[in-house]
Amino acid sequence: MTSVCVNEDGVMEAEAAHGTVTRHYRVWQKGGATSTNPIASIYAWTRGLEHRAKLDGNEELKKFSHCLEAAVIRTVEAGHFTKDLAMLALNKNDVKVGKDYKNTEEFMDEIDKQFQKDWAKIHV
Repeated sequence: MTSVCVNEDGVMEAEAAHGTVTRHYRVWQKGGATSTNPIASIYAWTRGLEHRAKLDGNEELKKFSHCLEAAVIRTVEAGHFTKDLAMLALNKNDVKVGKDYKNTEEFMDEIDKQFQKDWAKIHV
């Protein structure tokens, strides 16, 4: 979940609420693989970047933000999931890494692949 707040002066704050990040980070520190869902963090950044684009009149940054958000959606719609998403999408708790879901880095790589493909279409 991402929260976006804008006050009457136009000051904006966006944040991602992640309850599992610290626990996953500790696993990662010990060399373990995790499947942390980065979507809320990505959206917090893209919403902040979009606001910056609005303040600066920067259409390229606005396009970047929209393209990245769309790439995230297309990645999930294509069936690439983190563990939490796989459990929801497949309606089962016994999901398997590599079969039903990807670890954090693999999921981010899928988002990047989709983003690069979409961004290249915008800049033809």
